Amino acid sequence: MANKEFEERAKKFKEYFKGKELLLRPCAYDALSAILIERAGFKVVGTTGYGISASLIGQPDIGLVDFSAMLERVRTIVNAVHIPVDVDADTGYGNALNVYWTVKNFARVGAAGIRIEDQVWPKRCGHMAGKMVISIEEMVGKIKGAIKARDEENPYMVIGARTDARSIEGFEGALKRVKAYADAGADYVYVEAPQSLDELGKFVEEAHIPIAFNIIPGGRTPPFPLDDIEKVGVRYLSVPMICLYPATKAMMESLEALKRKDLDKVAELGVRWYEFNEIVGMEEWRRLELETLSEKELLEKYKTTNIDEIVEGEKKETERKWKK
Repeated sequence: MANKEFEERAKKFKEYFKGKELLLRPCAYDALSAILIERAGFKVVGTTGYGISASLIGQPDIGLVDFSAMLERVRTIVNAVHIPVDVDADTGYGNALNVYWTVKNFARVGAAGIRIEDQVWPKRCGHMAGKMVISIEEMVGKIKGAIKARDEENPYMVIGARTDARSIEGFEGALKRVKAYADAGADYVYVEAPQSLDELGKFVEEAHIPIAFNIIPGGRTPPFPLDDIEKVGVRYLSVPMICLYPATKAMMESLEALKRKDLDKVAELGVRWYEFNEIVGMEEWRRLELETLSEKELLEKYKTTNIDEIVEGEKKETERKWKK
């Protein structure tokens, strides 16, 4: 069974679906992006298989990152934050038995929710051409496997079922799958790349559980206004590239500035040294150091045992050197 903290995170995540407002799911591709999502005040952090594939191996989202690599990346994300983490687990990496094993292991590392999709493995990003989907019957079996694992490990864990059928079987085919996955016991159904607000409204009407989808800048889903999405009854919106794409652009711009030997521009494009240390929790580690090291060791390192003197001293020294 899950430890108490993991149970509480999952319970909190499940409670969010009882509200009427749109729940936003900004996605992280590593621990740092997860920390930034939490610091921005969001209630949940999602993981993005697309972003993890890009950041971990520098390759597209076409099923190249396996179960064990994804599990380890998710473990580091869960450990970095205190809010619920909702995991993109691709297809579950095989059949219903693989899904059962996948869900059990993600529950054990603290996932508050997990989503399985109905693509044929190896899958690909839902906005790419060339997708194929498994039968409804096979996907229902996967959902049952996920629920069994959930019940054994953490009964509050949220199980999401994603369908990629809209671009393959059309609206009616996707609607049929939405109903089947809801009836199979999923907590929400995620429809990849709906094409209109009217479609979204019909998915909401026909399902007895929350409907979710994602929006990717430049992707196959139209850029529906968030207020309109909420009005038609969609309860959960994933924004997978909210961290990855802006970070990529910023890195490209910074590298171009460095090629021009423009260090001022490089500094302007990023956070300050002391600001970054604060983001990753350096002050907490300093405090732990003060609690655990001897006074002699501390004086040798810092010439003081006052945490404020240490932190402010570093900040002032570096700011003085970089101040115009």
